[in-house]
Amino acid sequence: MTQFFESTPAIMAMGALIGCACFALGAFTLAAIERTKRSRNRHSRTEARSLAMLTALALDDFVGASYAAVHDSPEFNPMDDGEFAFHTPDPVFTLPKDVDWSLLDDQLSDEIMWLSNRIKNLSYALDSLDLSGPGYDSFFERRQRGYSELASKALDIIDHLLEEFDLNLPAKPEYYRQREGFAAILQRGDESNLRAIKTSIVSNGSNITQLFPKTGVEAE
Repeated sequence: MTQFFESTPAIMAMGALIGCACFALGAFTLAAIERTKRSRNRHSRTEARSLAMLTALALDDFVGASYAAVHDSPEFNPMDDGEFAFHTPDPVFTLPKDVDWSLLDDQLSDEIMWLSNRIKNLSYALDSLDLSGPGYDSFFERRQRGYSELASKALDIIDHLLEEFDLNLPAKPEYYRQREGFAAILQRGDESNLRAIKTSIVSNGSNITQLFPKTGVEAE
């Protein structure tokens, strides 16, 4: 019996069996690794999608608060013109806590962080204005335009999140057109600034050569 295992055919057969076993073990190991990798990727994708939804909802809350704020007319104290109050609080953007932002791509996560910082900077800038001076240092115009710009950016980020992660936010009333409302405010601001520039040139003069001939009242 021992002589059989020492023979060439037996050695070849044993080698073949060992080779088959090694091949089967290697294939099983690769399959297990692939299954683990796919499971891990699915888990990461699920976590990323959950983070995207939480962020989109937080951004949507900020957009809604901004829409209310920019359409809120302040109420003034009839005994003191320098004292006023809004009916809605200042918009805030609360980022999800204790999350892994690396689940999102770098550019997207950077935009979200930048937006959060820009919102804080706008609040600080508004607080620095001199509200005792004439015109309240353009506080109301700056506040309205600032939150309209930031909310418009937030809407762009929401669209990105919804598209990339195949998400849907709850439907809003058809007449609640936030993006159009912000765009209208920004357009009015641009037109107002343009009129102010024209008025300044006419009233104060300018050292810049006029490209267009003066007409009407400007020509007098």
